[in-house]
Amino acid sequence: MTLVIVLVVALGAMFGVAGLRLAQMRNVPMAAPRAQPVQGAGPTALEVSTDAWAHPSAPIVQDVLTRYFDAINTKNYQAWASTVTPALVSQQPESTWRQGYASTTDGTIRVSRIDEFGPGKLVALVSYVSVQRPEDGPDGLKAARICWRAAFPLVGNPPVIDMGKPGSVLLRGAC
Repeated sequence: MTLVIVLVVALGAMFGVAGLRLAQMRNVPMAAPRAQPVQGAGPTALEVSTDAWAHPSAPIVQDVLTRYFDAINTKNYQAWASTVTPALVSQQPESTWRQGYASTTDGTIRVSRIDEFGPGKLVALVSYVSVQRPEDGPDGLKAARICWRAAFPLVGNPPVIDMGKPGSVLLRGAC
């Protein structure tokens, strides 16, 4: 009887420690972010942190964000339109989109975290470097290089990028 009690306590302790380790791994990214390039946008391949990759939707989020940034970098409006909601497409018809992204290249793209905020609703924390002609920069920031950190809302199944809410751009500045 004593042996059974000791085994139950030991197994309980092992499961408890394992549970704590998994919780720690979920909350702390284990892979260091890419170093920011000295010039230009940096590599255009999307990187996913260990923390973000632990989310069950990571593969589909990686897919849609890769296609989104690839479409911007290759100036492919139809490919871009397939990664966003119809509301975003209606806000940026092809002529407006082409003018806005004419000289843009995005790189050093990293998904740091993915969270669920409702059924069929995700948010991905993404940082990236955008390079463009200064005059093509967004309103209020006419710069050749911009460092972004933004929360990308994703909706549906498979998910597409939705319109960001006020405050979804966490950091935007010349770099």
